[in-house]
Amino acid sequence: MAEKKTHFVLDDFVPYKLMLVSERVGAGLAAFYREEFGISRPEWRLLAAIGHKEKIIARELAEFTCMDKVKVSRGLQGLEEKGLIARSPLPEDQRAALVGLTPAGLELYRRMVPRVLEWEASLIDCLSASEYRDMVNGLDRLLRRLEEL
Repeated sequence: MAEKKTHFVLDDFVPYKLMLVSERVGAGLAAFYREEFGISRPEWRLLAAIGHKEKIIARELAEFTCMDKVKVSRGLQGLEEKGLIARSPLPEDQRAALVGLTPAGLELYRRMVPRVLEWEASLIDCLSASEYRDMVNGLDRLLRRLEEL
């Protein structure tokens, strides 16, 4: 029996395109905040998550940031060494720590957010308003679909 040939064009494969966009955006943004603010990609992801949530249990950061526990632990250690976060044990569970930004961390977060939003704006300025809206809606739908699968 002859083997069925499947026509496959990698450049048209949606998971491949999403991976390319994600990696290139992540690398570009990582270079930006490393050069401008002196923090690493994992540190930014954690700083952004903690700033967004205000306070979060350390173990929840892995799921929230889609980072493995080792990267989260190293990133938190780096942020703590830089004086940008503080951990405090939860009274009901001494093994768990609540993580929050220090005044220096909050000040950095407040300086970074407008700059990363400017970076984002320069990235998406090639899209019309309707293309941007459709892209965001499509990505949201894909995320919901992935939760269902």
